[in-house]
Amino acid sequence: MKPKRILLPLAGAAVDADVVRLAALIGKPNKAQIEALHVIEVQWNRPLDADLTEDEVRAERLLEAAEEVGRSVGITLQTEYVAARTAWSAIVHEAEQRNVDLVIIGMPYRRRMGQVTVGRTVQNVFLKAPCEVIALRDRAVPA
Repeated sequence: MKPKRILLPLAGAAVDADVVRLAALIGKPNKAQIEALHVIEVQWNRPLDADLTEDEVRAERLLEAAEEVGRSVGITLQTEYVAARTAWSAIVHEAEQRNVDLVIIGMPYRRRMGQVTVGRTVQNVFLKAPCEVIALRDRAVPA
């Protein structure tokens, strides 16, 4: 695997910093372009052009935090946020449009009814992205 373009969908989860670090490990040797993306999910009962000021401020903060992690490991991230109905569809669309070779997506550790579960976003990106996908699951939280 020698990706030249890597897309990092970031959701503000604890695993985001590890996603950036993993992208640096994979991308630095190949001088890959690494792009961080945050998707603001707009509820179906609101127009896509609704006022998203609070969500945009949150997006800017989490992307700035990702840039800081990137600087600490010697990479420069390009960052952007977009608004969409579903995060997974926007991530797949952006991966196609940007012609990325690899998506690295963080996966929070979740348990339901005693089983570790995969969320809708990770599952759909994994199944529908046009490129290689790495899902980095967060550590189990001690009980």
